[in-house]
Amino acid sequence: MRNLVVALFSVVGTISTWFNFLAYNVIASIILIRSALHLSLLLSFTTIFVAFLSRPVGAYVFGLIGDKFSSKSSLALTLIIMGISTMLISTIEKTWYATYELLILRIAQGLALGGEWASASILTYESVKGSAGSF
Repeated sequence: MRNLVVALFSVVGTISTWFNFLAYNVIASIILIRSALHLSLLLSFTTIFVAFLSRPVGAYVFGLIGDKFSSKSSLALTLIIMGISTMLISTIEKTWYATYELLILRIAQGLALGGEWASASILTYESVKGSAGSF
C-alpha cells in the first residue's frame, strides 16, 4: 500500500509541475503580446525556448543526483525548485532587468521539469515494481 501511495504522489507531482510549466506558456502568449508587439512576442518565444532547451540538462543533472543520493531526494529537490521559481516569476516587477530575471527563472523551471520527469518516472517504476509481487 505504501508503494502505491508513493507512486500516486509522484504522478500528482508530475502533473502539477507540467501544469506550472505549460500554464506559463499560455499566459506569456496572452499577456506579453499586449505591449510592443515585436519585442514582447520575441520575449515570449525566447522564454519558452530556453525552458525547453534546459530540460535535457535538468534530466542529466538530476539523474546524477538521483543516482548518487536517491530518486526521492531528487524528486523533492525538483519540486522545490519549480515551486520557488514559479513563485518568484509571479513577483517580478517591471524594471530594466526583469527580462533577464524571467529568463533565469524559466531556465530553473526547465531544469526542474527535466529532472522531475526522470525522477518521478524512476520512482513510480520502482514503487509499482516493488508492490507487484504483493498482489
